[in-house]
Amino acid sequence: MKKVKSIIKIVILALIAFNMFSGIHKKINSLFLRESIYDFLMIEKNQKEVFRDAMALNHGSSKNCCVYFVSEVLRKNNYFVPKETANTTQLISFLEKKGWKKNYNLKKLKPGHIVFTTDNNGTKKGKPTHTYIFMGWVEEGSYDYAYICDNQAKDYGNQIYHIRNVKNREKVNGLTKDAFSFFMTIE
Repeated sequence: MKKVKSIIKIVILALIAFNMFSGIHKKINSLFLRESIYDFLMIEKNQKEVFRDAMALNHGSSKNCCVYFVSEVLRKNNYFVPKETANTTQLISFLEKKGWKKNYNLKKLKPGHIVFTTDNNGTKKGKPTHTYIFMGWVEEGSYDYAYICDNQAKDYGNQIYHIRNVKNREKVNGLTKDAFSFFMTIE
C-alpha cells in the first residue's frame, strides 16, 4: 500500500511539474515569437518583402490586405497561417484555435503584438476593420500614437513602418482609421 501511495505521489508531482513547464514553455514561445516579429520588421528589406508577398496574395493590391500582411509576417517567423486566411474574422478564429487570447488593455501592448481595431461603427463588439503589428510607442507613457507596420503605406507617405493614432479614430488622407480594440497573444 505504501508503494502505491508513493507511486501516486510521484505521478502527481510529475503532472504538476509538467503543467508548470508547459505554462512556462508557452510564455517563452510567446515572448520569442513577439520579439522575433519585432526584430524581423525592424529591417526595411523584410517590411518590403512582406508587403510585396501580401499584395501578391491579394491579386496585386495593397487595399484590404492587412490580414495577408500580418499572416505573412507570422509565416516568415515560422508560425504557419494558411495562405487562404483573408479577413480579420478568419485570422482571429485561427489564432484562437491555436490558443491565442485577446487582451483589451492598450497599456499592455508590447512590440511585436498583433493588434485589431474596432469595427466600422467604432465599437469593439463587431468585426475589426484592420489588423497590424505594434512596434512601439512614439512617446513613452503616452498611449495614443504608436509605430506600427501594416499594408497601408500608401496612406502614410509610402512607409510600411509608420506612426498611427492607436487610441482614437482619426482621418488620414480622407480615410477613417479605426482605433485599437484588442491585441492577441499566445497564452
